Amino acid sequence: MAQNAWTIGRLYPPEGLHGIKWSQPGGPNSIVYPQQQTGVDYFSTQPFSELSGQWSSPCGHFSNTPWIQREWDYNTNMSVALVQCPLCGLVVYTIEPFEDALNTVMQPQLPL
Repeated sequence: MAQNAWTIGRLYPPEGLHGIKWSQPGGPNSIVYPQQQTGVDYFSTQPFSELSGQWSSPCGHFSNTPWIQREWDYNTNMSVALVQCPLCGLVVYTIEPFEDALNTVMQPQLPL
């Protein structure tokens, strides 16, 4: 029987996203490195903090929208929406079937 390549709380794809080699030394549902920058640039008129997103995940990254990826769940034999961190790809939770992720009445927290 085929096995899922993804796991909730782990990076997917495991080789990393955006040309960055992400690491998760603490195991599932732990901080992912590298982390985002924090602080304020006092020599500019713009405050700077990458930790100002509306959505956060167990990896420690903040963003304004999650990343939704369509995959197949071999355990339930259904299509699945992987709700992931858009920076590192950590799988935060799943929605089955995938089509339910597109229903804004059932999933109002997902900006589509």
